[in-house]
Amino acid sequence: MLVTVVCGVIIFTFTPPVVFFPAYALASAVLLFLGALWLVLALIGWFKYHSLRWTAFAPAIVIVTAALVLLSVPSKGAFAVSKGALETVAQDCTKSTDTRRIGAYSVRSVRPTDSGCLFFIVGGLIDSIGLAYLPDGAPYLGEPRHDGDIGYEEYDGDWYRFVQRF
Repeated sequence: MLVTVVCGVIIFTFTPPVVFFPAYALASAVLLFLGALWLVLALIGWFKYHSLRWTAFAPAIVIVTAALVLLSVPSKGAFAVSKGALETVAQDCTKSTDTRRIGAYSVRSVRPTDSGCLFFIVGGLIDSIGLAYLPDGAPYLGEPRHDGDIGYEEYDGDWYRFVQRF
């Protein structure tokens, strides 16, 4: 049960376009602890009852979680669910600093740019992260070059992931 909850938290941390690192790090540490505890209890169960049937459930959940994360299913799924709502907001792209829910994302702010619209999403560690709707393309692809700079990465059509260096 605890492994399922922790794996759910890990999947949740991968729904933003860039991993929500603090929650991911904490969930990973808890999962490592639970893994060590599982190993001890599995060995005791094996020696005492000569059966591992019930102990296979937790590793199966972890393997499924790892596969989902490696295939970017949480991120792609969240974007697929949110794309219509994001496009609706991007049409007007009125500046907003109120945190609100747009689709699956908790958006801290919306900022218009010369070429589109930036959605700053809750997440990241120190740097700001988000999605950008840029129909004319990103001004720069790659890592941010200096403090305050935004680095863009292609995501889906006119949509880009971005990181703004602190």
